[in-house]
Amino acid sequence: MKITAFHIAEQLTLKSLKSAYAATLLQENPSELFYRVDEAGLLYAFDYGVVVFANITDVDISKNLLLLQQFCINPLPEKIQDDFEITEREGEPLTFNFDSLNVPRLTDEVIKIAMLNLAQSVVMDHYAQRAQSLLGEIRGFTNQMETGGNIRISRANMLRFIGRTLNSKNKVVENLYIFDGPETTWEDEYLDRVHRGLSRTFELPTRFKEIEYTFKIIEDNLSVFRELYLHRESSKLEWIIIILICIEVVDLFISKLF
Repeated sequence: MKITAFHIAEQLTLKSLKSAYAATLLQENPSELFYRVDEAGLLYAFDYGVVVFANITDVDISKNLLLLQQFCINPLPEKIQDDFEITEREGEPLTFNFDSLNVPRLTDEVIKIAMLNLAQSVVMDHYAQRAQSLLGEIRGFTNQMETGGNIRISRANMLRFIGRTLNSKNKVVENLYIFDGPETTWEDEYLDRVHRGLSRTFELPTRFKEIEYTFKIIEDNLSVFRELYLHRESSKLEWIIIILICIEVVDLFISKLF
């Protein structure tokens, strides 16, 4: 069985999707919708803009992606895609490979867990790219400091950059719940092994920590930039006060003379 995940937007409006999509809804919660599209095909949609298809042809995937565009908020200019395969081999142990999984018993719950982990992997690629992009902007500012001894950025641009950074970090915290397994894994040892094995295969905890560390570096740099900016504004204010005092002194001196 082939599983394909796409990160298509910053957010999907699941409420509108649920009202319009005609497939059989198997499970739902405020952040996820899990559908049976046909006899064997499955679709898993997440509110953080990822949709995952299982056992669906490329033609039908394209049709569904076109349909989902109307439920996207801030569509991505380029979709991020990843593929994974599950093979059922009765009597053999669970085997986790780089881009595939061999299972002794294939159920909808196993497929759902694999789709969930693939979705987390795809969205993590997106946030890793965003973190590296923000870090690249930080490097530009630090290069200015190294070569010119100052940082050329306006107050408005500084606030916009801080806002982009905080929004990105908040979305990571909201959307990546990799350390919480699905409820079905709490009572089923087999499903728990599948989930934990896939989490290790996709290196989700490690990649999550790398993203967190990158944002920590960005925040540390922003703290320095804020202090420098506040110092610069404070220096401007001090010079304005000094100039006003000088004008007052000159005016008083002239008044005494004439």
